[in-house]
This record gives sequence, structure tokens and C-alpha cells, in this order.
Amino acid sequence: MALQYTPPMPLNAHPSGARVVKPLQTYREPSAFEIFNACVNDLTGKDKLAKLTQYGIRLIGAVHDIHGFGNSRVKEKYRNLELVDNAVKNGDSPISNGSQLRLILSQTATVFKGHRLKRLLYLFLAYLTRKLAGLLNGLNIYRHLLRAGTVPFRVWKFANHIKHSIKILLDESKSDGQAVKLEKVLQYWTTRDMVSQMCNFWYALSDEILLIFRFGLLLRGKQGGFGFADALFSWAEDHELYSWMALIILGLQKDWNKWLHLKNEESRIILNQKVKARTRRIVGDMQRQRGNKLGSPDVDFEDYERVEEEFEYDHGYFSRLAKINHDKTTILINSVRLTCDLLFDAKYIMHWNMYRPLHVALGLASGTLGFVNCWRGQRERLVAEALAKMREQ
Repeated sequence: MALQYTPPMPLNAHPSGARVVKPLQTYREPSAFEIFNACVNDLTGKDKLAKLTQYGIRLIGAVHDIHGFGNSRVKEKYRNLELVDNAVKNGDSPISNGSQLRLILSQTATVFKGHRLKRLLYLFLAYLTRKLAGLLNGLNIYRHLLRAGTVPFRVWKFANHIKHSIKILLDESKSDGQAVKLEKVLQYWTTRDMVSQMCNFWYALSDEILLIFRFGLLLRGKQGGFGFADALFSWAEDHELYSWMALIILGLQKDWNKWLHLKNEESRIILNQKVKARTRRIVGDMQRQRGNKLGSPDVDFEDYERVEEEFEYDHGYFSRLAKINHDKTTILINSVRLTCDLLFDAKYIMHWNMYRPLHVALGLASGTLGFVNCWRGQRERLVAEALAKMREQ
């Protein structure tokens, strides 16, 4: 029997000629409890969860005050219906049974019976509002304390900025005139990052002044404090709203710039992929034409490595697009959250007569969206840690 030559076969190829797919390494998806625990252990997650709970309680209180027994007219209405119902049940009405008034009273009692479920709901809302009042006050203080303590560090940071500006003005090593030096200092203080730091310092200062008044470390005039305390409290109360509005606008502008950058990056990746795919098709056609002329097979064993490289490249292409889509979703959620904060804050600044439950619902929506983004961020971090451990093994 004559020996038959068998061409060498790549190690990662199958004898049948089919490509063997390498087994994918898997990792354990973090559970909801692990993600929630990571959010609770994060400072931002604590604040967002507290805000969500805080505005949930406020929404219950707002509905109670507007539509429940917190509204004196609603309370009086149900009290009158209850008196009528008791009078009809006990037969205390001096009117005869066949009278029109007796019929009206009976119909009113029937209407009251139809509202008993709503009355029970109002009683439950009143009970919740009363029981959750202490928790709401505690959450207000807790969120205030989470933001507190940053003013000294911001003062130190601005002191370094001032020192750097003075150093630029007094620098004699360069032949720049005073006008050029002043322009450099002006450019240094008008960057987007510097404006953001100023607004953060503005907000932190007014917020911590209000915290001093809340803890009773500084009393207002009507409480026996100094005469300037009322003016200081009014200044802090107003400027906390103004500074928060400035931070919201800066945040929306930052998100818009990020969105444009991601859209440009997405377009660039898609365009590059199309160009490379077209180039591969052209090169492949040229190789096949050349192979047909020489009488060689269309695909040799070296083509297997090229297929693997194309597969890995396509995998990286889709991974980059998935990362961009994830970042775009995060930016979109954050932009909607900031828009809710903008409308919530504008109600106080513009003195809008907004429906109170709707106003509180904006705060609740902001807290919910903030917690959703925190959840997404912690999940992404846990997945990255799991992948890093998998690669180390």
C-alpha cells in the first residue's frame, strides 16, 4: 500500500476542517444583594438611597395634605357624612319616614358607604404620615451630614489656586508683560473645571451655614440670636438654591459634551469597521483571483489565522460599541435626573405655583434615577473585578 502524504494541520483545527471555537471563560454574575450591598457601602449610594426614601415619605405626606385628612375641607366632608350616616342608622331624624328629606338622608348615607374604602385609605395615609415624621426628619439631617465638612478642604484648594495666580503675576523668569500675565491668570480662573469648583464651594458654604442653624450652633434673631443671624440665614437659604441651579446647569452641559463625544466616537468606530471590512473583501477577491490563475486552492491553512484575527477584531468592535451604548444610557439617565432637579429647584427660584405632589414626585424621580445609575456603576465595577480575577487564574 502506497504511503499518502497528509498535510500538517494546525493545532487548533479540527480534522473535518471545521473551525474549533475556543471555550469561553465564564464568570459569576453578581447577585442583586451584592450590588445593593456595594451601593449601601458607597457614599453616593447612601445619599441616593436616603433621598429616594426621603422623597417617598414626602410624597405620602403631600398626598395626605392635599387629598387626605390633612386637608381640612376633606376632613370636614367625611365628618359630615359620618354624622348623617349615624343619624339615619339611629333614626334620630325628626322627619317622617315618607318625607323627601328622609330620602335625601338615606341617599347621602349610601354615598358615604361608597366612600368608606377611600376613608380607610385616608386614615392609613394619616397614620403613615404621623409615624414617618421622625424618620423624615432624621433622613434630612443624615443627608445634610453626608454633604457637610467639605468647606475647609475647598478653602485650602482655593488658597492654592490664589497662590499659583500670584506666582504667575510675580514670575520674573519670563519676559511676559503684565497684560500677558493677567490674561494667563484670567484664563486659569475661567476654565470649566474652575467654574465648577467655584459653584461647588458656593453650594457647600451656603449648605453648611444652614446646617449650623439647624443644629442650633447659631440662633436666629427671633430665637434670641444676634441681629445679623436673620440676614445670614436668608442669604444661605437663597444662595443654596442659586448655587444648586448653577451646578445642575453645569452638569447638563457636561453630559451634553460627553454625549457628543460618544456619538463621534461611535461614528468613527463604525466608519473604520466598514472601511476595514471593505478592504478585507477587496483583498480577499484579489487573492482568490490570483489563486485561480495559479491553480491553487482558494483558502490555505494560513487563512485560518486570518479568520481568527478577524473574529477577534469583530469581537472587540462589538465590545467597544456595547461600552459606548452603556455610557450613553448612563448619561441619558443622569440628564433626566438633572432635569428633574432643575424643575424642582426652579419652583422655588421662579416662585411657580406647582402642584405639590408633582413637585415632590420630581424629587423622588431624581433620587430613583440617581440610585439606578449608582446601581449600574456598582454592577459594572463588580463585573470588572470578577473578570480581573478570572484572568489571573
